[in-house]
Amino acid sequence: MAGDHALTRWSTVSLESVGDFQHITVEPAPGYWFDHFVPKLTPKGRLIDRTVNVNNLEEVFMHTALGEAVTLFPAHVSWYFPRPDIVYLPVTDMEALPYGLVWLSAAENDMIRAFARVVRDLGPLPD
Repeated sequence: MAGDHALTRWSTVSLESVGDFQHITVEPAPGYWFDHFVPKLTPKGRLIDRTVNVNNLEEVFMHTALGEAVTLFPAHVSWYFPRPDIVYLPVTDMEALPYGLVWLSAAENDMIRAFARVVRDLGPLPD
């Protein structure tokens, strides 16, 4: 959310609380994927308003920084995209997004197999 957003006075937020604010819709993203990323309803069944339409990540950051929307991001976004105009807060009542390695089987080689083996051996990151 924007650095001066009312929710930034807290150290964590709930999906129920961020459901009070407008959210972004990423037009190119498939609906089924986006519905998992940004649910249509809060845990109590209230509609989450997704009214700001964007086409890319830079537009997401712009609308978020301007306070026009609250954006739900996976935790790693705060590490790779730190911004002084955006505050990242953990959402306490959402499950982590599942991730997995994907590659073209035609491009598979020894390095890809070795990387996949390391990831499998390390397992999921702790919460």
